[in-house]
Formats: sequence, C-alpha cells, structure tokens
Amino acid sequence: MNKAQILTMFVLLHLASIFAIFPERIISATSKGHWEPITILFLAELLVLWMYLKALSQFPGKTVVDICNESLGKWVTRLIVLPMLIFLYIELLLLMYFQSVEIKAVLLQRTPPAATSALFIILCFYAVWKGLNVMIRASIGLCILLMPFIFFSMMISIQNFRISYIFPIWDSGMSFFSHSDFYVCTVILAGFLFLGMIPSKQRLSFGKAAAAVGIIFVFALGSVYVPLLVFGQETVIHLQYPMLMASDTIDLEWVVFDWLPSFYVVASSALGVLKVSVLLWMLVALLHQLFMPKINRLWVLSVVCFSLYGISLLIPDINALNSYLYLNSFFCVYSVIGFPILVFLAAQWLRKKVNT
Repeated sequence: MNKAQILTMFVLLHLASIFAIFPERIISATSKGHWEPITILFLAELLVLWMYLKALSQFPGKTVVDICNESLGKWVTRLIVLPMLIFLYIELLLLMYFQSVEIKAVLLQRTPPAATSALFIILCFYAVWKGLNVMIRASIGLCILLMPFIFFSMMISIQNFRISYIFPIWDSGMSFFSHSDFYVCTVILAGFLFLGMIPSKQRLSFGKAAAAVGIIFVFALGSVYVPLLVFGQETVIHLQYPMLMASDTIDLEWVVFDWLPSFYVVASSALGVLKVSVLLWMLVALLHQLFMPKINRLWVLSVVCFSLYGISLLIPDINALNSYLYLNSFFCVYSVIGFPILVFLAAQWLRKKVNT
C-alpha cells in the first residue's frame, strides 16, 4: 500500500457518491448557479481535510481513534464516534438499496431485488473480509478499468448540449442553503474519512490531497452540468437518474453494447461496491475497537451484513429513500465536518499534553 494507491482510493470513493446521488440533489437544491453549491461543498472539504491531515501528521502511526482515546479517553471517544457510526450504517443501507434499484432498472429487470441485494452484500462482505489493504490495491485496477467508461459516458453527450441552459449562472440569494438536498450532498465529502483509519507513518500531504479534490471537483461539475445542458432545468429536475438519461440520448451503433448506459451503470455499480466495502470496513473496525473488542471481527461483520440485507428488503420504494437521506444528512454533516474538527482539537490537546 503506497500513497498513489491511497490517493486513487480517495478519488474513487468521492466519485462513487457523485455518480450515485449528487446530480439530482444539486439540481433539486437550486434552479440557477449550480456551480455555487458545488464550489462551497468542495471549499468546505478542503478546510476540514487540512485539519484532518494536520491532526494525523502530528502523530505518525496513529489512527484518529488512537488520538481521541489518548486525548479524550475511551468514553468520550465513544460518544463522539457514535453519530458517525449511525451515519455509516444508514449510508451503507441507502447505497446498497440505490445500487440494487439501479442495477435492476437497467441490467436485470426480471431479477428480484432480494437477489441483486444479496449479490451486492456478498461482494462487499468478501472485500471487507480480505481487508482494507486489498481494497486499496484493487482501486488501481478499478480506476484503469472504469474511468474510461465513466469519462466516455459523460463526454459523449456534448453534441446534444444547449449552452442557453446554463443561464442564469448566479444565485445571488444562495437559496440552496435553505434546501435540505444541499446538506444531503455533503455525503460526497465522506470519501476522506478512511484516511484517519490507516495506521501509516507515511501520510498523504495536503497538497496532493488538494490536487485530487480539484480533479473530483471537475467530475462533480460535469455530473451536474452534463444532464443540465442536455435537458434543461425544467426537465432534468424530474429525472431520477439524470446522468444515465443524458448518456442514453446518444445512439452509437458501433458501441459493443448498443445501449450506452450499460457502460455507465456497470462502472458506477463497481464504484458503489468499492465505497460500500470501505464504509463497511470502517463501521466494523470502529464497532470492534470501541464497543466490541472481545468479539471476533468476522462475527461483527457478519451481523452487520445480515442486518443491512434484512433492513434493505423492508424499504418499500425509492420514495422512502428520500426521508432516510434527509434524516442521515444531520449525521453526515457531523461526520464530515464536526468530527474532523473534533479530531483536530483533540490532536492539539494531546500535543500540548505530550510537550508538557
């Protein structure tokens, strides 16, 4: 496991969330100046990412749990980690359900949802069982295989663009701050949390991480503006899968699969498996380390997977997903903004204790 592999994983985890829910949520949050909420989200990520990496760089070889335990004690650490555990569990549930619905809608229309969900959770179980190091190394192969498909699916729609749909380009009132969908979009920032769970003495520098955030920012803009420039705000706001529908507007007979969205769905589903696996690994690691240290980690993983699978089958339809997304946005904002700030403060406190 080296820095290039970790950086690749960092990018892919962000892209998994971007292609899952980001375009429709940003488009719902504002009807103009869509680049504004996107820019604000990524500026916020740069700030908390700097604090997160700063705290980790001060204590090489320690995880965020180690830093908080030594600075705040185990009970306080459990208290501040608990909301993040809730976020991880609900996010895993939502991602599993969303990916299963997308796969069924595009690739496996006649397959029961229980079967697609079972296959999805089995793949994630196996990945977590093999460990984070294997997932990080596998991210290089996934990047080489998937990124051409994703880039091609995004760029092929350019010929259908209507530049007039980009206007108005400024939302002077920044009305998106009062829209709950904007806060749902903070889930894309969760792609950096795994960095604090790796007990490595060679941490990513903020400069390299910021450059990666810049690349992700371009993809985030593209995921919103590609369907927006194809359909326009009045139409795209009603689409459940705007990026998927944008790629479906092009008819290319020379493509191996005559339905271009198949490329996009396969690629985004693979990214979904990767993100669910990493988040599941984080959830199991935190549960085992802080709450269930005497229970075998494989048993913890098994119970979590069975519960996720069972509850996912109880979700009635995609509309119910919205209520869970809005509920989870509170825990998400805490996990991606509040928790890194607390880790940074705990690291400063621990540093003072060590120096004295």
